Amino acid sequence: MSYSLDLRERVVESIRVEEMTQAAAAARYKVGLMTVKRWLKRENLSADKPGPRGSRLDVEALKRVVEEKPDAYLDEYAKMLNTSSSTVSYNLLKLGISRKKNESVRRKKRRAADRIQAGT
Repeated sequence: MSYSLDLRERVVESIRVEEMTQAAAAARYKVGLMTVKRWLKRENLSADKPGPRGSRLDVEALKRVVEEKPDAYLDEYAKMLNTSSSTVSYNLLKLGISRKKNESVRRKKRRAADRIQAGT
């Protein structure tokens, strides 16, 4: 949540017109000193509205990988696409594709079975 434009203007005016120190203005208006310093550097005091960040994942590439290897785990998809498993999970959800669950448990069982088989 951002501070109101009115508060921002009062703080900056207190420093520039009333020659109040930055620390005193921060204390008076109960805002952080670094916040005051950032406001003083800005040309426009209105609040920035961040837009949607979006995903840097190529959704078409994800679709291709899922079609090629439908049984892969999230972390395997992530490795193939050079991204995080949470990004893959989010985009699969957006595409309406369900994911495998309990992958770490299955992987541990598979490794244990491989070790047993290698030992015999």
